[in-house]
Amino acid sequence: MEKLNRYGRIIVIAVFIVMTLCGFLVTPDYGMPWDEVLEIRTLGSNIREYIGLFQGEKNEPTRSATGIAFPDYTENPDMDHGQSIYYPFAPALFAKESVGGQRTLMLRWHMYTFGIFMAGVIALYFVCKHLTGDWKYGLLGSLFLYLSPRFFAEGHYNSKDMVTMALVLICLALGIQMIRSGKFLFAVLFAAASAVATNMRITAVMLFGLLGLMYIINLTVEKKWSRRSFAVGVTAVLTFLGFSYLITPAAWREPLKFIEYVITRSSNYEDWPGLVFYLGTAHRPVPWHYIPVMIAVTTPILILLLWIAGNYFSIRKFIREKREKTRSTATPYYIMCMVYIWVFLLFVMIKRPILYNSWRHLYFLYGPMIVLAVGAAKSIIDLLKGKMKAVAAGAIGVHLLAMIVIIILSHPFQYVYYNPIAGTDPIQNYEFDYWNVSQVNLLMKLVDQEGGDRKISICAVDWYTSDGLWKAHNILPESYKSRILLLNSPADPNSLYGDFLMMNQSPPAMAMEVEKGWSYDKWIFTGNNLITSDDYPVAISNSAFGSDFMIVYDLRKET
Repeated sequence: MEKLNRYGRIIVIAVFIVMTLCGFLVTPDYGMPWDEVLEIRTLGSNIREYIGLFQGEKNEPTRSATGIAFPDYTENPDMDHGQSIYYPFAPALFAKESVGGQRTLMLRWHMYTFGIFMAGVIALYFVCKHLTGDWKYGLLGSLFLYLSPRFFAEGHYNSKDMVTMALVLICLALGIQMIRSGKFLFAVLFAAASAVATNMRITAVMLFGLLGLMYIINLTVEKKWSRRSFAVGVTAVLTFLGFSYLITPAAWREPLKFIEYVITRSSNYEDWPGLVFYLGTAHRPVPWHYIPVMIAVTTPILILLLWIAGNYFSIRKFIREKREKTRSTATPYYIMCMVYIWVFLLFVMIKRPILYNSWRHLYFLYGPMIVLAVGAAKSIIDLLKGKMKAVAAGAIGVHLLAMIVIIILSHPFQYVYYNPIAGTDPIQNYEFDYWNVSQVNLLMKLVDQEGGDRKISICAVDWYTSDGLWKAHNILPESYKSRILLLNSPADPNSLYGDFLMMNQSPPAMAMEVEKGWSYDKWIFTGNNLITSDDYPVAISNSAFGSDFMIVYDLRKET
């Protein structure tokens, strides 16, 4: 152990290098999610405001080099999405690409996104290392996050939820440093990171407030108040406010109205017309237990159990320290993480707002959840004696190895990961590829399977799959794109045409619910529940975790 500690820094750096290289290596394997173009459009709207500010409205760019329109922010309903963390990426929007413009832009966007994700992974290392006092637990926290299958995959392309999660971890790490050191540098960095996180999602402002409260409590308990410490706190607040304003063009003209819009929209996604497929039926809104269950079935079981245990150990330590009138460095942060997590969990469970698919809109809670899980792992190992410590450490090692195997075997479909709690055929109860990310992979597999050089004609069974199909076609490598002829989705399921028909398995299940009385016009499907392998044979499919979730039927052969 002494030798291991001696090489701790080298081990950590080596692991992070391997993580980063592996992540960048597989970036091209993921497709484009449903609203990626919308997020790029929002970034462009913001950049347009900056250029107009310095060069005049006549010089404002209205679209990217690949043709993505940049509307005036007043005409962009997604102006609350921020995208300030992507400002350094802006030059890539206007780069003239001679080959594969849309695909090149997507790959660069995904690599940039993964870089932010890795920054969050590294920030989590420093948080867990500080709270446990041991670099090995810091590395464990990073591995827990990196090897969570859904987070590994979405870390490449989820430019809103995953990026917010990473920024929350960066804020937490910098906030701890500010409280520890009392330095102006960390106050400025913490406030700036918090402003960027809040710009991405308003919920991050609560973490800024909680860490600010921790700063005040820490100074009060330790009796370290001074003019300098007061100035450090004021610097953090002013930097946060000033930086928030500078990076949010949508707030320049009417700040209060913008804040009201963001809070209203972020607390209830009622302008989204969609349904959520859950426990075998479609819902709008979802039941109170939706988020807890989705967390339970999509989180690796050991992490889930340790997170639950982390709540117990944190409360236990807090009560003991109160009783014994002692105060540890870590316990207040664990309690703060609990407060941060449960405020939002209880809000969605009690208020039951309209929510998007899965729990991605609450991914920003996963970092604090892992902080509690790592704290629980240390508490448990500290309580054990002799060989049992090695047994516990071995169990964690087996879990990490299992996650590596799962990520490799399910690649590139880790984003549909369900643990054994979800059952043997989870697609019967839960959504899989709600963002149509896998359609690129399926089109490439279909072309490879067909061989030759004849063009393949394909259509989608409903508007939902069709939207993803056209987006997937746009970002295919040219050698594959030239082989595929896209046809509009059939208006009548009895008049199918073309060689192949693609179906995302989630909409058919929801379509059956629509027929039972749902009145959302946009979600009326074209009889796709009638298209099954009983009518046409399956040509090829994407399958992971026991279920076929994206299927192509061969219309040339009736069964």
